[in-house]
Parts: sequence; C-alpha cells; structure tokens
Amino acid sequence: MRKVKHACCRFIGKRKLKRPSSGENASMLPKEAQKEGEKQKSKGIEKMKNMAGKLLKRLSSVKEETEEKPVDKESGGRQYLSDHAICELIDEAKFLEACNHIYDLEQSEHKSEIKIDSLYKKVAERMWSVVQEAIGGGDGMLLEPLKSVGASLKWEKEREKEWFDSVEDMESVSTWSPKYWNKDLEKLLMECMATQISSFVSASNTDESALKDHLSQLETTIFPNLRCKRDAFKEAGLLTTYTKCCNACLSSHLSTLTDGDMSFSKCLLIYEWGFNMYRSEKLLMSPWTPQQRLLADPYVLKWNFSNVEEKLLTLAQKEVREALRQVITAGEKPYTDTTVIQVLTRRAQAVQHISGTIKDKVEAVCLRELLHFLHSYKHEARSLLQLDTFSGTNSNLQILENCCIFRAAWHKLTYIYSASADTDAKVKECIDSTEEQSRELLLQAITSKVKVALKDHFRKDNSDFDKFLDCLRSSFSRFEMKNTETYEPLIQTVHHSIVTEYIQALLTASGKSSSAKQRKIANKIKADHRAMRTLFEECFGPRIASLDDPIEGILGFILLNDIEAMKIQLVILLHKFPDIRKEHLNIILDFKGTLSGTDRNAMLEMVYENCVEAERRHTLFFEEIEIKTGKYGVRGCCCCCCC
Repeated sequence: MRKVKHACCRFIGKRKLKRPSSGENASMLPKEAQKEGEKQKSKGIEKMKNMAGKLLKRLSSVKEETEEKPVDKESGGRQYLSDHAICELIDEAKFLEACNHIYDLEQSEHKSEIKIDSLYKKVAERMWSVVQEAIGGGDGMLLEPLKSVGASLKWEKEREKEWFDSVEDMESVSTWSPKYWNKDLEKLLMECMATQISSFVSASNTDESALKDHLSQLETTIFPNLRCKRDAFKEAGLLTTYTKCCNACLSSHLSTLTDGDMSFSKCLLIYEWGFNMYRSEKLLMSPWTPQQRLLADPYVLKWNFSNVEEKLLTLAQKEVREALRQVITAGEKPYTDTTVIQVLTRRAQAVQHISGTIKDKVEAVCLRELLHFLHSYKHEARSLLQLDTFSGTNSNLQILENCCIFRAAWHKLTYIYSASADTDAKVKECIDSTEEQSRELLLQAITSKVKVALKDHFRKDNSDFDKFLDCLRSSFSRFEMKNTETYEPLIQTVHHSIVTEYIQALLTASGKSSSAKQRKIANKIKADHRAMRTLFEECFGPRIASLDDPIEGILGFILLNDIEAMKIQLVILLHKFPDIRKEHLNIILDFKGTLSGTDRNAMLEMVYENCVEAERRHTLFFEEIEIKTGKYGVRGCCCCCCC
C-alpha cells in the first residue's frame, strides 16, 4: 500500500516541477500560443484526474481484498483467497487450484457451509461444461481444462479417503458435494453419448435387414466418433470412466433394441454384433493379450451384454417351448425323435461359433425347458386321456407314442449335450412316470368302453363289441412306435384287459343251456375270438403267438360231446390257467345243459385230482372275475380244494 502511495506522490511531484507559472507564459507567448497552452493544460489536468481515479480504484480494491481475507489464528494468521479470486480460478478452468483453496477455506474457523457448497457447485458446473464441449467435438484447446477436471476428481478421491480415515462424523462425509462428482460425470457422459446414437424402430419382428443397417451405422459412424475422443480423456486421466460409460451406453442401447417383441434370430444378431465389436477391439478398451482376453471374456460379456444375453436366453427358452408344443400337436403331420432333437439343438448350434460360454448357457436353458415341458405334459396327459374318444389326433395312444419319442430323443441327446446325472435321472423319471400314468388311464378307458360294449352281448343278436374292436384297431393303426420296448407290454396289457372283461361277461350271462342255445353261444364266441385275434395280429404281428387266452379252451369244451374228451379239455384248461376257481368251473359246466349230475360230479372229481400238480406260471385271467356266490357255495380255487 505504501509503495502505491509513494509512486503516486512521485508522479504528482514531477508534474509540479515541470509546470511554469502563469505569468511567465503570458509574457513569453503570443495569444495563439497562450490559447494552445491553455488547451494542453486542460488535457493534462483531465489525464491526471483519470490516472488518479484508476489509482484510487486500485487502492480501494487492494484495501477491500486485504480486509476480506480471513485470518485463522490457529494456523499462525494464515490468509485465504476471497470468493471472487476463487471464482476467477474456476472461470480460468483451474479447477484443482480452486478446489484446494475451497478445501482450505472449509478447514478454517471462518468457514461458511453455504458459501463453500456454492463454490463447489460452481466448480462442478464449469467442469461439466468443459466435458460437454469435449464430447461435442471441441478442439485441442480443451485438453488442459480436461486435465484439470481429471486432477480434480482424483483430488476428490484423496480428500474423501482422508475424511473416512480421520473424521468421526460420517454424516459430514455423506453430504460433502464433491463426493458425487464421479457419479455426476458418468451420468453426464452417458447422456452426451446417448444423444449421438440414433434411435431404431423396426417395422417387422422378422425384418433383419433394417437392424443390420442400424448396427452397421453404429460401427462405422458413431463408435469411431467416440473413439477419436478417447485420447483426450486418457491424457486427462479419465479413460477408465470414459470407457465404462461408452460400454454402458452401448449395453443400454442394445437392451433398448431387444425390448418388445423380438425373435431369437434377431436378438442373436445383436448379441453377435456386440461380441464381435469386443473381440475386434472396436469397443473402447485397452488392448489385451490373448491370455488377458481369455480371462476377461466372461466378465466383459456379463458386464456389457448381460441384458442382451438374458433376453437371448429367454427367447431361446420361449421358442423351444413353443416348438415342442407345436411338435406334439402337429395334427396328422408325423414327427420323430429327430424332430425333437432339432428343436433342442438348433439354437445351441446357432451360437456355438460365438463362444463356448454362451453355447453352454443356451444348452442349459433348452434342457431346463425340456424338463419343465415334460412335467407340464404329464399333467396334461391325464386330461387328454380322460377326454379322449378314440378319435382325433390327441388320442390315448398318442400320449404313449410321445413318451416313446421323447425317450428315444433324450437317449441321443445325452451323447450331444453334457447333461448332469441329476438332469438325466429327472428326465427319465418324468418320461417313465408320464408313460405309466398314461398306460393306466388308457387301460381304464378301454376297460370302461369294453364293459359297455359287452353289456347284454350274449343275450341279444347285435352289440357294440364289433364297433369297439374297430375303433381300437383305428387307434392302434396310428401308433408309429411299434418297435419300442413300450409297445409289447402295452399290447399284452390291453389284450389281457379285453379278454378278462369278455370272460366276465360270458360267465355272468351264462346258465344251463339247451343244445340250440349252446350252438348259438359257441358261434358268437368263435366269431368274437376270431375278431380279437385278427385285431391283435394286425397290431402285434408274429408275436401274437405269445398272447394266450382261455376263450379258445372254453369254446373247445362247449363244442365237445364226449365226457372223457370234456374231462381232458378241462384238465388242459386248468393247467394253462390255474387261477380258475370252483365257481368258474361250475358255470363252464352249465354250458353243457344236458350234463347229468353224476357226470358233473365225476368230471369235477377227476379234474380236482389232476389239478394237484398245476403250476401258477401263466397269465391270470380269472383272478379278478367276480361270480355271485350262493348257488355253488364259497368260492375257492380248484387246486386248493385238492390240497
């Protein structure tokens, strides 16, 4: 201050020494010269006033600054910059210097939280304007301000660490505004980058050409523009944040592309494009060695393409479910285990060239969907079998055929996919239980229908039994899996059920008959037996020989007239079907209405004697046949009567 005053005095003193008296000028100069002198004098005075005004203004400013600088007694009288001076640093993009001064002010006893927060806010606003200009295509003149932004963010991290290490009042740390600068920068970068990426609207779910054009634009125009600014952010120490935001922006945009209705193939196109961008190092990342890239693949894919990958797997699961549903409801269109295998492997094959990781994930999704589908199909099978009327495509046997197809397909899939032992066991158990349930319900349906068809069958000329056999023939003719392990026990069980119900109807309706009635019943039995054998021969082929039944033996007994021959026939019948009980034999003997009581008793006695060595090793037909007791006493096996 004294120096300024001294300079002012010297300036004024010099002006006084050079000034002549008014009398001298009056005597030495003519009038024109005097006028000119007066004019110069006025200009000099005006100039001196201006100079004095500037000096006074400067003196006032210096005084004001001196008075405004707070003094911290604890730090030995340290002085701090004024708000005005800090704002000038901010305007000059000297953000780190401004932050240091604000922080010093923050630690002083004269701090004002409102004023400090306002200064930090001004720093942030100016920094973000620099970042916006840099993203928007600013020139190299922004490099130094951008470096200052990077330095300020680094400074914030250091100060925050100091606070966490030393400050007990954690609430102060959480409300410190610079704490959020990194997040604010990321948000700003994302917004700026997003504005440079044009939106995409697809006219069709299956139109892939428009999507390819859009991805090509991203690759050839948008990303090169973002990459060219990478060096500036690298110089500023902001490359990590810049790269993170670029990849996050890409991930967000790709997720937007996959929103709404989309096919698996289109989603795969997006995923593959993003993966190739990463592999070709066109994404904003530092160059990696092959080993580093191998280790980073799963992380990068999860980080940048997690939403797209999730959508891809969801679509794979959805399309597999729809394809399996379509396969089993394909109407008259035949399908095989190969069709099922194609449904379950097509999508995994479509992604296998991208990476083994995504291929394994798609395979796992397809297998899970198969297991889920089989569980749901098991519940649907019950309804389908209960409602079936032996017509249409969703017949009783179709369920069993589907089980055969899925079992064959799964057997082959285990050589293609690396299914776990647990998955393998669950799939097999689900198929087996569905098949067993379907077989039981099918037999229940057949038993119910054959009961209705055989009602009064032996008391009237016409019945529904022939229609039942024709309907059954039609159903079995559509069964394509005749060479499977399922088919043989199925036919044997169906044959046993029909024969058992036929014998039940025969024994229940019969009584002592006349010769004419015997012939009539014998002819009906003969025709029915021939129709049944023809049906099962068509269904079973040469293996029909293994399907034995007592109908032929009963028919042979009815047609005999010789007592000794009848005895032999009954012995043969008992040896082949040892589950015949006493009440069953008595009803069979009733077919011979002319048989005397003596011959009946002699025949039964002889039969009992020959039944002692009978073995129960054949299919049992009579075990479940109920005969009302009362006429022939308590039921019991003939063999047991001899013991």
